[in-house]
Amino acid sequence: MANQQTRRDYIVPGPIDPELLRLQSQHRSEGIWTGTMEHEVLTCRRQGNILHADIDDRIIPHLHDSGFIGIARLGFFPLDWHLISAFVERWQPKTHTFMMPIGECTISLQDVDIITGLPIHGSAVTGMSRAEWPEVCELLLGARPPPEMIRGHTLKLSWLTDEFGAIPHEADDLKVLWHARAFILPLIDLIFPNKTNSRVNLMFLPLLEDLREVATYSWGGACLAFFYCEFCHVVVTEAKEISGPQFILQIWAWERFKIISPSIRDPSAPHDAPLGARYVTKFIFFFH
Repeated sequence: MANQQTRRDYIVPGPIDPELLRLQSQHRSEGIWTGTMEHEVLTCRRQGNILHADIDDRIIPHLHDSGFIGIARLGFFPLDWHLISAFVERWQPKTHTFMMPIGECTISLQDVDIITGLPIHGSAVTGMSRAEWPEVCELLLGARPPPEMIRGHTLKLSWLTDEFGAIPHEADDLKVLWHARAFILPLIDLIFPNKTNSRVNLMFLPLLEDLREVATYSWGGACLAFFYCEFCHVVVTEAKEISGPQFILQIWAWERFKIISPSIRDPSAPHDAPLGARYVTKFIFFFH
């Protein structure tokens, strides 16, 4: 009985056997347990300024063709930095699972599909990070950015905003296609956000040449892989901020742990909206 009481009182912060989960000594939770690190609220970086107050009806067919209609319907809600930071402390990079009191759990491909509407089947999202980006922009967007707007493989979001506002009433099919690509490019940056809110990544622009082919890529799979990668990096470093598609974690946590879930603000989401649209304040189409 005494031995049982002793075992009950002795709490081990990490795995008893370190052979399998060898990164525990570097884990944020280890530092919190030993007192060398405090519970820290991470800065959650998120890309996405609103380029359009609404979606022009003329580009909606292109959004359907490309498979991005769902994420375009997600709308806006603020990120809960405290919630995301708490889940970081419970992330196990070796198993890609959250270590919860009730057991292990994780975000699956099916979750990404239901939450965002992104395609989860198809080819891997791959491409080149080097190209003559002014020429690529001119070919696929119909406009050539000034050299000072491009840095590496990123483009100033302000140029995209100024160049692609409201679609002219007399725009032909080609110009509408250019606007559709310019609309989708920041949407992709919601999935793969960088450390700045002022630039979009041009690496994905060549993939938008044929919007019907875009839907054959597993964007949901790439999104989940990027989420795993970002969490695995942050959890074993002293990073002060986290990037990646953290909105997926927040919606997933709200759906799985109802005790922390807010009330659904508008259950009458559009018919083509993904599950995540249930929590929006109002139906706007880019994260702000």
